[in-house]
Amino acid sequence: MLPTFPRARTCALTITTLVLAALPTTYAVADATSGHPDQRRAGAATVDLRLLPSRVRAGEPASVLGLVEPAQPGLEVRLEQQGPDGVWVEVDRATSDGQGRALLAVDTDQPGLGEREVATRRLRVVADQTEAQADAASPSRALRINPQTHCRPRVAPVDPDATGEAICLAARLDNWRRARMVGVGQQVNASSQDWGAPLDSLDAPVPVIGFDLEELDRSFGYEYPFGQEVLDDLLARARDGAVLVASWHATNPGTGGPFTDRSWRDVGSLLDDSTPEAQAFWADFEAKMALLARFQDGDGGRFPRTPVVLRPFHEANGGFFWWGKPDRATYRRLWTRVQARAAQAGVHNVLWAYSFNLDTVGVRDPVPLVPARIDLAGLDSYDPEQPSRRASARDARRVTADRLGLAGYREVAALDRVPRMALTEVGPHGSDGSWNPRVISRAVSRSLSSRDLRPLWAMLWFDDAGYPGAGSKQISSLAGGPRWLRSCPAGFCL
Repeated sequence: MLPTFPRARTCALTITTLVLAALPTTYAVADATSGHPDQRRAGAATVDLRLLPSRVRAGEPASVLGLVEPAQPGLEVRLEQQGPDGVWVEVDRATSDGQGRALLAVDTDQPGLGEREVATRRLRVVADQTEAQADAASPSRALRINPQTHCRPRVAPVDPDATGEAICLAARLDNWRRARMVGVGQQVNASSQDWGAPLDSLDAPVPVIGFDLEELDRSFGYEYPFGQEVLDDLLARARDGAVLVASWHATNPGTGGPFTDRSWRDVGSLLDDSTPEAQAFWADFEAKMALLARFQDGDGGRFPRTPVVLRPFHEANGGFFWWGKPDRATYRRLWTRVQARAAQAGVHNVLWAYSFNLDTVGVRDPVPLVPARIDLAGLDSYDPEQPSRRASARDARRVTADRLGLAGYREVAALDRVPRMALTEVGPHGSDGSWNPRVISRAVSRSLSSRDLRPLWAMLWFDDAGYPGAGSKQISSLAGGPRWLRSCPAGFCL
């Protein structure tokens, strides 16, 4: 008997970040017993407020992050909304943590909002009075809510016929970027009966979930198939707020072998429809488009229509897969053909992502391969944990030190045709679990702090085995992984 799949968590993902940009001056509410309203109780707290993000589509997850100073755990903090009559009404309440932070939920439903209207909610955070201090209130901030049918991305999707859902996903990602929010992502193995384990083993949700089209397709074809359960869970998690990101480890069309089989790698033959390799490849491609179409229509309307970020032919600047290190012009023509064939198949719920490998020894410069039309680009960066046997003690220490390489990231991000960036795969290679993902936050904070460089998310892989570099990769298996995620409320952190 197949194991029962864990039920998808039903939670409206709230959105937050640990980066607190400079905020307006806060104020403390005067002690009611003082003789003058400007006289404040000694030791009164101040409260900062940040909207995460400040713009949303009606019904999208959003939250408010309050910060009380001096930091005090266990302080009651409330979120208030100003009514039409000017009166402040409590809408949520939370308790501050050891850093003085309190995450408060915002209901963004806005019934009756016109197609071109923008609703505004003015919010503030108030820390309750204690024996040591008076009430303290933050400045108020305006949350802007757009109608579900009228999203406004900073840069529109490259597909001129993109679905409304794809357009709104682009707008949502732009809102993350505007708010300097970096999401935590977790890849799952869609060909495993325990595919949801990397997610369900966590105490906190992640806002970005990765899966592979080849693995999902395979799960429908087993003697005891479970693909429908995987598809349902992905759609359910997307309904509850997760962003879905699909890779495609395509079968080698020349040999029928796996994606790592480089005995055939004539990528140019895929552009000639008369070749058997092209016929095999495009038949496989159409099967994958049929899967994406099921996301597009919510699997026949059983779920909401769902957009997907798709990153085909990833890490092509490396020599790892059959499509690796191709001729630049051929690779870019193949990308264009893939986008055209997706449109011919009626698939328009996709944001197109170019993922490249860390620019290091044996890997080519990723810039020349960047396709002509993409919605975002992303770096795949793994940190080798096993030094070679001949390595000196100094080199061994350098290899085993936790780090996140970023070579090539800035160069790709600087291109005009790259409107957004992500860390599409990050983590260790050959780890025993001691690799700490806090290095991701440090690298982003030190090297990618500007808005133009800040990644939308950082995706960690699932645990694997059976090849050099295999080992512990998923958040729940890494030292400090769960703690790191918990430090990022709702899965957004730096």
